[in-house]
Amino acid sequence: MKRGAEMELCLLRHGIAADLAEDGVMRDADRPLTKEGWERMREEARGMRRLGLKFDYIFTSPCRRTLETTQAVAEEFEFDDKRIISLDSLAAGRPFMQGLNRKADVFVEMGAYDFERALAVGHMPDVSEMVSVLLAGGGGVNVEFKKGALCAIEISALPPRAPGVLLWALTPKQLRLIARS
Repeated sequence: MKRGAEMELCLLRHGIAADLAEDGVMRDADRPLTKEGWERMREEARGMRRLGLKFDYIFTSPCRRTLETTQAVAEEFEFDDKRIISLDSLAAGRPFMQGLNRKADVFVEMGAYDFERALAVGHMPDVSEMVSVLLAGGGGVNVEFKKGALCAIEISALPPRAPGVLLWALTPKQLRLIARS
């Protein structure tokens, strides 16, 4: 890794999900990917594979739409289920930036695993806030993630002890174009 960093963390926002109350879904955590969401995530996962990405682990929110996003990626990569880790600290609706302890929870949990490159699948605004913590050590960096957007950040440790380096960021459309090329 560049600059002596030991790992790379890729952050992915879940795919297009059904609206609340659609098809009788009453809890936000139960919202599934739509048919379009599944199709696009599968194509975006093909783009990720075409880029030559490999992951030691996939960390995911336990919400249905992120689990299904993870499934689309895992199927494309023929990924071992034992390396898919569901973390409550990645769940939607958990205030990521509410106090130092919460900021550290997700990173402490991921840091318990030894990896060179991992994928974290989550929600907005949490994914953006994670980028801010990884790059600037706290709030202040505003990164908008469309559904299915992906970025990679080089870091030296989890929880972060020094600012990371943004390696690249791709929109969902760019990932789909890569898949088709």
